[in-house]
Amino acid sequence: MRKPLFCLSICFAPLLSAQIEHQGVVGGPFHGYLEDSDGQTRVQVGPVADFALPSGLSAQAMQNRISSGGSSPLSASIILDDGTYTVLDPSQVEWSFSKPHLRVDNGSLLAEVMPKQTSIRVRASAEGFEQSFTIFILADDGLVAEEAEARLPEVLRSAIELEAKGWKQSEWFGIFYDAQNGWLYHVDHGWLHSSPGGTDAAWFWNEEQEWFWTGPQIYPHLFRNRDAAWLYFFRQALPRQVFYNYNSEKLEEVTAP
Repeated sequence: MRKPLFCLSICFAPLLSAQIEHQGVVGGPFHGYLEDSDGQTRVQVGPVADFALPSGLSAQAMQNRISSGGSSPLSASIILDDGTYTVLDPSQVEWSFSKPHLRVDNGSLLAEVMPKQTSIRVRASAEGFEQSFTIFILADDGLVAEEAEARLPEVLRSAIELEAKGWKQSEWFGIFYDAQNGWLYHVDHGWLHSSPGGTDAAWFWNEEQEWFWTGPQIYPHLFRNRDAAWLYFFRQALPRQVFYNYNSEKLEEVTAP
């Protein structure tokens, strides 16, 4: 007597908003990984599945260099000890910064407008775990120019630009090179370090005279701070550097720059 042959069919109901990464083989237990439609949770399923424990935090900005005033999306995930992960919403993470030039808004890292490149350490904390990474904010070209201009004494800001880059000509002070870092190279006085000063006069320093004070209505007279002496610069003596000292009533000559 022949036994009836039965056909066994197995139907898997579709998983709503989910997908199976791996399926079991015929005759073996079903196993694999289940991931939701948003890709936010990925878990092991099947008879071999066990409970995965959090083992760390992964956090980063999508870009590690942000333009001045720009932004970068953030991402963060809890890493599980079985190699899977759970994606976190950035709002679930506590973000802190080594400098106050960054903030988080709507899942993105926002940078302030900066006059120079700045590196900032970002620390992410969630579920008892921490991770740090570095963000670089690039300089704003407009502010760089403004900052360089601000280093020039106010009494020299009306100087006109010459054809050679960096060289300027002041109506009262003559021709000089602006190094844009507080230093000037004057064709008559050599290298000078300047202080901001006001609209009428400013302080300058060089190796020969040290600090001296002058301005549009004063030059070629100079007030030398170290001995409180008034000097008169004889431009007619160039290339020699000759000054008349009103205190000693004598001429002084210094090495030409």
